[in-house]
Amino acid sequence: ERVEIVKGPASVFFGQGYPGGVINYITKRPQFSKIPTTFSYQINSNSGQKLVVDHNAMLSKKAAFRIVGAWEDTQGERRFEYRKNVNITPSLTLRPTDKLTITLELEYLKERFNQNDYDWIFSDWAGWKAAHGTVGSSRYTNYAAYIADKRTSTGNLSMPAYTTIERGAYYTDASGNVIKDDGFNYTSRGAYTENEVETFSVQADFAPFEWLDGRYVYTNDNSRYDSVEGLTTPYADAMHWNVNAGSTAGYYRITETHQLDLIFKFDLFGISNKLLAGYQRSDYIQQYNSNDPLFTRWYGHVPGVTNAIANPGGAAAILGGSGGQVPVNQVIRDRNGNIKTISQVYSNFDPGFEEYPDISVVLPVDRVLLDAYKPLISGAYLNWQASLLDNRLDVIAGYRREWRQEEGQFLITNFPWYITPPTAWEDTVTYPENVWSYSKNYSKTNWYKQHGDSWMGGASFALTKEINLYASISKTFKFNTGTKSGIWPGDEVQVYQSALNHGGGSYQYLGQTITSTAQAIASQAARGAYDNVDNESGMNWEVGAKMSTEDNKIVGTVSFFRAERTNQRLDDGAKQSNAEEPYNYSTTLFTPGTIGYNTRNFRWRTTELKNRIEGAEAEVIWTPMRNYQAVINGSWLWTAKTVYDKTRFAPGTAGYNNYSAAAKIAADIYYNARIENVPEYRLNMFHKYTFTDGPARGASIGLGIRYSSETVISRSVDWNPLNGGAQSGDYLVFDVTASYPWELLGYKIKSSIGIYNATDEDYMEGRNVFSPARNWLFTNTVTF
Repeated sequence: ERVEIVKGPASVFFGQGYPGGVINYITKRPQFSKIPTTFSYQINSNSGQKLVVDHNAMLSKKAAFRIVGAWEDTQGERRFEYRKNVNITPSLTLRPTDKLTITLELEYLKERFNQNDYDWIFSDWAGWKAAHGTVGSSRYTNYAAYIADKRTSTGNLSMPAYTTIERGAYYTDASGNVIKDDGFNYTSRGAYTENEVETFSVQADFAPFEWLDGRYVYTNDNSRYDSVEGLTTPYADAMHWNVNAGSTAGYYRITETHQLDLIFKFDLFGISNKLLAGYQRSDYIQQYNSNDPLFTRWYGHVPGVTNAIANPGGAAAILGGSGGQVPVNQVIRDRNGNIKTISQVYSNFDPGFEEYPDISVVLPVDRVLLDAYKPLISGAYLNWQASLLDNRLDVIAGYRREWRQEEGQFLITNFPWYITPPTAWEDTVTYPENVWSYSKNYSKTNWYKQHGDSWMGGASFALTKEINLYASISKTFKFNTGTKSGIWPGDEVQVYQSALNHGGGSYQYLGQTITSTAQAIASQAARGAYDNVDNESGMNWEVGAKMSTEDNKIVGTVSFFRAERTNQRLDDGAKQSNAEEPYNYSTTLFTPGTIGYNTRNFRWRTTELKNRIEGAEAEVIWTPMRNYQAVINGSWLWTAKTVYDKTRFAPGTAGYNNYSAAAKIAADIYYNARIENVPEYRLNMFHKYTFTDGPARGASIGLGIRYSSETVISRSVDWNPLNGGAQSGDYLVFDVTASYPWELLGYKIKSSIGIYNATDEDYMEGRNVFSPARNWLFTNTVTF
């Protein structure tokens, strides 16, 4: 396969998306020409291996077949990291006539992996251990609370919790020494992510007339995602850890997509025109499977489950499991010889003495269905391209409208006995809610239709044969769903009634005396509680130039751009608080134990936010001789900030002046630090030299250089980038490659080796997880 990055106004062509563009995934298709068959076998520095096969066969002048497949079994650099992958993509292309081409393709992918998702961030762990290293201490399990105490005691409310990040982890080994383990994996043993995808597509390309080209594509996609989640984190004594078996989750989805594109070509008034008109329709059903709360833990196969000391509760403690296959004396003992309870095997793990527990053992139960939807998404688009002034000026303009339609919930609440029809809410006698596990009000309000628009325009002008100037502007969008209060009308009536019952028929709400549920509904409607959330949108502007020398030995581009993202859906924390929403967390409006008491009843949201990124990007391809090439790409993003956010007052505003000291610090960080994961400077270079003479003829060597300036991990006080908090980025990494072609028994072989992060730099490309240390990949490709 190959992947292309599409920049700019992508949603005009591909549907809703973010302002920066999308990734376009294109598989290899059959070719009506002789393409060598290749078998590639790879091994890497982590004892991993991978096999890739690519075979193309021209069956006749009217048919060609291609199959691409891969098998992977690789290890990570951390303990228990792995990736297992099988994918195969056969495809058949038919050309019954010169004006019609049909391609049928089937893609199957199944992968399962575990990868480290954390690193040592506890910068003041020595202080944490000194203050709370005793079991039972108030902060023994909570580093963040310890830092909060320290901020208060020192008066330094802007003190970050995390100032350094180190690869691996610290803990006490069996000899009582504190050691640093670079291979420690914070993702719990037994945690995994699994994807299975089956995709079938038919594509027909036709050109019945010189002035018309067309394409029709049908795609059927069947996907399944599953995960067992868990994170292993330390306690303050530098000895014990919590092996968290967090949850299980997943979804199942079937999608059918039809797409038709027509391209009309014509000349008018000396202008060459192309007009693309298209329509796309996607029907899919998606079911989300949540963690089954009853079986969050099941200890039936954990050593000690049949032992009275390790499991004093017996069968009741393991939720119905007998654990009969575990011998009674098969127990886990701590470093002092004491028998551990079955829960302590996970919650009080000692990595310096004990075997790492596997969380998949205690999370074997399939999930319950939480939600299921069957939306219909359709889009129509029109794109115009024109060339004039002897093809020196190219103009492009496009518009797209996309619709999303929901028709209730398609709940399979207990297959095959209970499959809830989407119209169940219309007949609650036949389909009572407490039997069929749905909400009438949610189901009936999940019948809606919304739309979003995107458009773009641009021009490119050949100033000279070597210099081409261009400019573009585009507006994108992304669907948001739900109401501004997070409540579907009708679901909250029981909350109002509960308040009326507690108040004896009336209660006070934001200066009003509420005496009926109808009045309560009206008061919330006046606040916009039932209004739909606005769609997210973005605006892109870009100007630039493409330049080349007369001999094309230097080809380059330079561009200046601004990208803005607005109407991102956010939780409005202030409006959700009891101060602004008296229904939330109230212990006075409701009777203890009744509906609404001390809970968040309304989840208020806002879309009043704007993020802005401005910068410049340049790329040069230099080919001074036919056997040497250099590609240099760099960017300077001088702006990466939040312009405004309704949920946070900006420094200098009246609302900011009323903030507490801690809230002012949070606002200062949010508005004055760069947006997360956006470095100010990036530079990438790759050089390749191919030998053309002598015994090394055909061999090549390459050098890659990657640089990034510092990158903000989080605009929060815990990671305070304005006061010495830890950041990622700030690295210079070198990659070296070499290849050599040779023959064995008449077969052509190419051997390649790549050494990545050659200087063994400790660096993070994003977030707070270290990128791989120095590693190598050795590949042999046989061609025939």
